[in-house]
Amino acid sequence: MTFPKKIFNKQITEFSKLSTNTIRLLAVEAIAKAKSGHPGIALGAAPIMYALFRNHLKINPQDPFYFNRDRFVLSAGHGSAMLYATMLISGLESIKMDDLKNFRQLNSKCPGHPENHILPGIEVGTGPLGQGIAMGVGMAIAESKLANKFNKYGKFIDHHTYVLFGDGCLEEGVGQEAIALAGRLKLNKLIMLYDSNKIQLDGKVHDSTNYNVKKMFETYKWNYIKVKNANNTNQVANAIARAKLSQYPTVIECNTIIGFGSRLQNTNAVHGSPLNSEQIQELRSNLNYKVDSFEIHPSVREDMSILRKRGIEAQRQFNLALQKLESKDINLYNQYMKLNQNQFNFTWDWYKNYQVKPEIATRNLMSDVLQPALENNSTFFAGAADLTASTLITARKSIAFNDHNKDGQNIYYGVREFAMAAINNGITIHGGCRAITSTFLSFSDYNKNAIRLAAISHIPSINVYSHDSLTVGEDGPTHQPIEQIPTLRLIPNHFLFRPANLTECELALSHAIRSVDHPTTIITSRGNVKQYPSSLDDAKFGGYVIYPIPKHQINIIATGSEVPIAIEVSELLKNKGIKARVISMPSVELFESQGTNYKETILDGKPIVSIEFASTAPWYKYADFTIGINQFGKSGKPADVLDYFDLTPTKITDKIINWYQTK
Repeated sequence: MTFPKKIFNKQITEFSKLSTNTIRLLAVEAIAKAKSGHPGIALGAAPIMYALFRNHLKINPQDPFYFNRDRFVLSAGHGSAMLYATMLISGLESIKMDDLKNFRQLNSKCPGHPENHILPGIEVGTGPLGQGIAMGVGMAIAESKLANKFNKYGKFIDHHTYVLFGDGCLEEGVGQEAIALAGRLKLNKLIMLYDSNKIQLDGKVHDSTNYNVKKMFETYKWNYIKVKNANNTNQVANAIARAKLSQYPTVIECNTIIGFGSRLQNTNAVHGSPLNSEQIQELRSNLNYKVDSFEIHPSVREDMSILRKRGIEAQRQFNLALQKLESKDINLYNQYMKLNQNQFNFTWDWYKNYQVKPEIATRNLMSDVLQPALENNSTFFAGAADLTASTLITARKSIAFNDHNKDGQNIYYGVREFAMAAINNGITIHGGCRAITSTFLSFSDYNKNAIRLAAISHIPSINVYSHDSLTVGEDGPTHQPIEQIPTLRLIPNHFLFRPANLTECELALSHAIRSVDHPTTIITSRGNVKQYPSSLDDAKFGGYVIYPIPKHQINIIATGSEVPIAIEVSELLKNKGIKARVISMPSVELFESQGTNYKETILDGKPIVSIEFASTAPWYKYADFTIGINQFGKSGKPADVLDYFDLTPTKITDKIINWYQTK
């Protein structure tokens, strides 16, 4: 597509120079006051921030979360001081000068990297490089999906997603994984601004990297625009205006100078070390900046007032479009109102006539449980990292979501586990959409950092992992998860479910859909699991007695695939004169959230044995004797592997007897 050279014709004025330099100095002086931070990006990329916020970004400072706003993601999250300074001069009411003065201090609204749940106006938490790119892709997917659903009577949902990123974000694999998928999906409402300064923390970019950015993005089917001098804010603004006309996602490479105006400019020394007072005075002189520290000149407020006016008008137009939708299609209007509150459909009645097989893999159960949720929530996505046929997380009655099938609910992520989980975060935090992604449990390490960031950011994303234990057999230790379940459980503000039966699968999905402030992980099996039914009234506590034994002597705690094994062990023990009741604990986190009285009723003071075919260390919190595996597995028939590691019901029974008799 051919673009005109100039679309946006605003001239560079003393206003724009002063506003840009105000971003620079506010950020640099906040960093100096904190004695910690990254001045390099603030001095170099401030013109990009000014050009975007002053001339394009569609947000309302008085209502930073109105639904049809543009989304901005600072993927280079170490530039947080620059973002806070930009928000401050833009008039966002959620941030005050005192907040900026407390940059990086305990309980400040301006932490060292952006955190969305702390400061309204921050769309998502960033910091681990590259994930902001992927979350931006997820947001653009959500916008595309919602526009397709609701724009029946005009442009109701119509906004852009902007991402500012640097070389570190581009070098991280998650960034390139997401970029490739965005090009395939032709997400033309996604505009990424590349802070291209040829410097990174260890030195020059070319010391480690020699890719051609233009060719790389064009290979991925992106529109590429070059701004040779990003200090010319009019060139940046014009490039953004051109990008809005593209039929493809756009990257704008903006040549910047890291640490611009300081004596350390264009060196890696200015990346992450505060400037001292002498260097700041020199910077002020070089920029001819005469405004007092932590002050905003009235002309800057006047210059940036256009953002407020633009945002208020955009929200007014959106409200008019909402009224039109209500008058034209009350059903569609009501759907939007629910989605605006992130209320998604779920009812237990979906499953009242479901006939469960005597033995079934929980991946099959989870897939069955998922179907009515997908059919009754058209803005739900399902997908896998090229493993749909194995994880079974798919919308069976839907089609692929892509550039010409926006009605589709299935996203084909390809073998991109990390990006998949991070894109899921973007889809979810956007609002109005949810995503359920999946891969093998042994590959969870590829996307664990995205789950961690979701937990920090209070994003209720949903990740499903199948092939849960040694019983995957022949694929060997690379595919036999040992430590993954315990390490996932270690993530704060995160709930993990390992269901054993239909009720526990329903519970896991219900919890995940209804969550508003934490991610949920669901673990499923490849092998068949004998079904022992339970009631929701019991299972909803996260840990409950699934197999009672009168006058029991010991308790056995088990999860998921090991629950029927524990019940078989209980029967074998009974024949040996030991009475053991079985506790199913599909979610340790849910169980821990219960009151003390309930937990003490379940953990009743009798000796406890845990059975989970994974690392045993975490179970010592409850158990007196643990049964699991603390080494990598073996390749072989599932039954042979379990026998090799003494994890058959008979051998487990013998272990418990020996322990119980000598304790």
